[in-house]
Amino acid sequence: MSRLRVGFCVSGNGSLFRAAVEQIDAALVDPALLILERKAAPDLDTFASGHGVRCVRLDPSDRPAFDRDLTALLIDAGLDLIALTFDRVLPPPLVRHYAGRIINVHPALLPAFAGMHGMRRTLASGARFGGATIHEVVDEVDAGPIVAQAVVGTIPGEMPDDYGRRVYELLEPMYLQVIAWYGEGRVEHDGQGRVVIRDARYGTLPVSPALERFGLRG
Repeated sequence: MSRLRVGFCVSGNGSLFRAAVEQIDAALVDPALLILERKAAPDLDTFASGHGVRCVRLDPSDRPAFDRDLTALLIDAGLDLIALTFDRVLPPPLVRHYAGRIINVHPALLPAFAGMHGMRRTLASGARFGGATIHEVVDEVDAGPIVAQAVVGTIPGEMPDDYGRRVYELLEPMYLQVIAWYGEGRVEHDGQGRVVIRDARYGTLPVSPALERFGLRG
């Protein structure tokens, strides 16, 4: 099996991208391209080059130029998968080109709290459980097929930063696992277009499907 060529689009610190580069088996995944928007962590360019990953930083202030450049870079790269931790909505031609091959991290349990500020809105709602979702991208925001979810119980009065750290402890291994599933060719779709991981174990907590390659921190 050839290595999965993955492109990453990052708006923030890039913690999940860094984990993917350092922890996923290089025989399985080839981190081929990193697209950063202007506000992303300044050391990501150096980190990417140090790991042999091509890196391009784009300025979104001119939105038509940003969309045009983003689309051209990602399509020209000939990727097998695009992984987003990105604050920008992708242009529809790009979504169509990579249909079923773009995944997004959303900081809430979809379909609840789609859109921006998922963690903050989860806590403000009084929901007893929150968490994170990884889903495939379609033109409608946060509406694509769900690949995996991690569940975290909320604590009354907890600060958002503390809640966020607890979510991330589950999100990182889930993110790595999902990319590995794509690399193994196990991501399929049922008759309703829902994602099913072949031979995975469902119905588990706190992450479903159950993690296989990447365990939770003790």
